[in-house]
Amino acid sequence: MTISNQLQGTLARLFLYLTAIVNKNAHTARLFNYIVNNPLYRGVLVLGSGTAVAQLIGIVTAPIITRLYTPSDMGVLAVYSSVLAIVGVGATLRYEFAYALPRENEDAINLFGLSLILLCITTVGFALILLFGRDLLMNTFDLAALEHYIWFLLIGFFGMGLYTMLNYWAVRQRDYGRITYTKINQGVGGSVCKILLGIFSFGPIGLIIGQIVSQVAGVTTLARAMWKKERKHFKAISLSRMLSVARTYKSFPVFNFPASIVNTMSLQLPPLMLLALYNSEVVGYYALAHMLVVLPGSLISGSMGQAYLGEASKMVRERSRELRSLYVRTLKHLSVIAVPLLGIPALCAPFVVPFIFGAAWTEAGWYCWPLAVMVIVNFVASPTSHLQLYGYNHWVLIWDVTRTISVFVIFYLCHLLRLSVIMAITSYVLVLFWMYIILIILNLKAIKNVTGQVYL
Repeated sequence: MTISNQLQGTLARLFLYLTAIVNKNAHTARLFNYIVNNPLYRGVLVLGSGTAVAQLIGIVTAPIITRLYTPSDMGVLAVYSSVLAIVGVGATLRYEFAYALPRENEDAINLFGLSLILLCITTVGFALILLFGRDLLMNTFDLAALEHYIWFLLIGFFGMGLYTMLNYWAVRQRDYGRITYTKINQGVGGSVCKILLGIFSFGPIGLIIGQIVSQVAGVTTLARAMWKKERKHFKAISLSRMLSVARTYKSFPVFNFPASIVNTMSLQLPPLMLLALYNSEVVGYYALAHMLVVLPGSLISGSMGQAYLGEASKMVRERSRELRSLYVRTLKHLSVIAVPLLGIPALCAPFVVPFIFGAAWTEAGWYCWPLAVMVIVNFVASPTSHLQLYGYNHWVLIWDVTRTISVFVIFYLCHLLRLSVIMAITSYVLVLFWMYIILIILNLKAIKNVTGQVYL
């Protein structure tokens, strides 16, 4: 029996158990049956089951990790993660985003082959940059904190790129059970590494190694499943066909790739800007606060995003007029749960953080208040935002460029005005709040255009 079938079998038995309970209440029974019979929410449930375990592991181990590492150590990890996220965008020029679009598996498998070749080329290119341009890179972007850990970026670059490729292939196949299994592996592996290396006082290296494990664990599982299912289609890979699909989906490297770089930069700028304006300790406080406000919703947000992509890509291929209904309905459901799920923990954070994570992390609790506003609107808008799927890659680029410039400008103004850390973070949050509102409007417009519908 495959891993996916095992997980789905377990969930099926859970459904039977829950059915016996919820049938005692008619309203609960209708809600339960709606979730089980809806492909989108069934996918969310499967993905969420494993993510919940991974998140639970993170919650349980976080107080241990914060006592083994200092805020400054966490700041180094945050800077490492930010740099890796920015450079990692270029690993495959974003061709993996196109996996969901081809009707024929032969075209999709050639996209995968193209992505693998690009990953090898960009990894070699990144290695040359680190070898010959290391000092220039560190001086230009003020990355002295990473001086002793710079080569870990190369390992993370290749591993993260490979996992992303395989993960998006599993999304195309709706193999949510296997994705769930890898998420559990990542949560367990990353946390165990951080704790063990922390006990032996490895410092930032322990956190970085744990982060790499949490990003790449599961590669073997996904690769083995893909080989087993698609082995016969690998024979269809050829240079001419890879060039053909590269041309067909050229909008992804032309528009989505630069948009993704800009998008990632806008998301990863805060740790880098806080490092430049303040110090690594402040970055550590910010990193913990950001994790705490994101954590309660990440289970639903990440699962919803992948499940929505699986359903929406099918509707786009079929030009289904139900696409807008799916989008609006998903937005409403996310909105209903966002405020209590994310707002209440954030309100309690300043009083709970010192008790759970130690007195050294008290300041991080106060950072949670402004960050919660941004996370709530991001929780609603991001999982369902797939403008590239609707053929509006250039809108993604324009929006991301605008957001990145706005974030950079607001931090620069905070520097000129010598604002406190809290005021700088609050200003950043307000900018992103309005940018996400604009993103929702753009998605509604794109869906209307792609389905050819007119709404009064």
